[in-house]
Amino acid sequence: MKRILRDHSKDRPYRLRQGTVPESTEARLTSLDQREINRLQQDLRKVEVKLKQRNEIMEALATQNVEAACETVLMILLQLLEVEEGAILLYRREQLNHFVAQGIDDMELIEKDLDQYSVLRRAFVMRKSVQLPLGDQFESAIPVQSPSNGQVVGLLYIRHPFAQFNLEQVGDLLDLSRKLGMTLERHLLFHQMEHEKIKTYQLLDSIREAVLYIESSGEQIYANQALLNMFPPKLVNQAQGFRHAYERATSLFEHVDQPEALHDYIGQLMNGDIPGETIELSAFRGNLLLSAYAERIAIANVEWGMMLVLRDVTKDKELDLKQAEFVSIVSHELRTPLSSIMGFTELLMKREVDPNRQKRYLQTIHSETVRLAELINDILEIQKGEDSTHGTQKELLDLKQLMFEMKPMFDLASRAHRISVQFSPGSYAISASSEKMKQLFTNLIMNAIKYSPEGGEIRIKGSNQSDQLRIEISDEGLGIPEKALPYIFDKFYRADNSDTRKIGGTGLGLAICRMIVLDHGGAISVQSTEGEGSTFIIQLPLDA
Repeated sequence: MKRILRDHSKDRPYRLRQGTVPESTEARLTSLDQREINRLQQDLRKVEVKLKQRNEIMEALATQNVEAACETVLMILLQLLEVEEGAILLYRREQLNHFVAQGIDDMELIEKDLDQYSVLRRAFVMRKSVQLPLGDQFESAIPVQSPSNGQVVGLLYIRHPFAQFNLEQVGDLLDLSRKLGMTLERHLLFHQMEHEKIKTYQLLDSIREAVLYIESSGEQIYANQALLNMFPPKLVNQAQGFRHAYERATSLFEHVDQPEALHDYIGQLMNGDIPGETIELSAFRGNLLLSAYAERIAIANVEWGMMLVLRDVTKDKELDLKQAEFVSIVSHELRTPLSSIMGFTELLMKREVDPNRQKRYLQTIHSETVRLAELINDILEIQKGEDSTHGTQKELLDLKQLMFEMKPMFDLASRAHRISVQFSPGSYAISASSEKMKQLFTNLIMNAIKYSPEGGEIRIKGSNQSDQLRIEISDEGLGIPEKALPYIFDKFYRADNSDTRKIGGTGLGLAICRMIVLDHGGAISVQSTEGEGSTFIIQLPLDA
């Protein structure tokens, strides 16, 4: 066998002895590498863009409110899917609550939501993604579900020209649906907490008692509106509801007249010792009377703090004092005529007296009985007037006509007095109780007769002053001492001098007059000079 040797140098256009590459091959390899590099760079830029877009979605969901975030998310989602039409719909209690759309008419979207056979309603009811043909394109709805209970809280609606999403697009849609569901649930919980917080604020602010809440750590102190109103100065910024009020707590200690007692009481509370009884306090140098009690606030057997409730009992104490004073005065006023009646009846029963003395005793008994009856009637009248459940029945009443109708009765009451009635031109019709007006003027005119024992003129003047009526009743009697003027309308008050002591009375007549005038929205006052007479002035609004 022959061995044939070939000259390989003729077959090879170049040699590789020194490791060199022909220029044409090197150029061809460089071109391929560059294209690969360019492709990789383009893919990398796409990945970077998508990462940036996903980060923008995450940032929008984390930092913006739901409505604004949905606008941002929809715009980025359409860019990721490379489509131009879509919408995000949000639901609350299975009702469409808010939506954002791009490239789709709002009314068309609302009609789709109402149509039970639409892609939106199908996805909502079935709780899964649904795709339907729409002309020469397709529409898809992807449900957004709450992570906690699986309820549909939103829908992603996309219109696209292609029949199917690729895997990457499906991943983007599912990922966005999951994140949006978590965001919506978080916002829903936040709004529920805010709603409960506001409701709690309003409930606490509706309480008339002042409430001070102190956490166990002592770092947070809160006060309701009643406490802020009770202890000035007011905070410059008072947002609605239970607010941080360290300044108010400080003010509380400053204005309470017994700061040490209050401090010790709160100290006991902070140490876990809740006293069962209330503590009585006063503030502003006794002008505000308070009753305080405390309750421990614990959640799941963990103590969070304590609540101090301050109740303003100033009016209650004043009412108790007035009632006690009223009972004392009434007892005294009733005891006086009763003592006289009992004394003279015992004399008549146990002793033989001559007819003249017997007649005098009986006259005294009769006058004291009349006085006692008047006193009881006046007390009942006062009680009726102070009872707000007894409303005064008012009607259109002409005071001028009423006064002229009552004048003959006053003329017969005393022959020693001249009674004149003078009204300036104008209308004197007001909304008033005829019975109460008669009682008012009878009390004042009979008082004028009683306290001018030497007789004289009693003048009744009326004038119409555009927005109110003015009635003046003047006498030429004893007058009222200057020191007695501030108290003349108080219950059971009577000017204490030798002349007035001779004149009987219950001390309730002028108090009843003031009560009647105030009930008709008016005012009553008196001008008097001792020894010269008095003028009582009644002002009643025309729209009373």
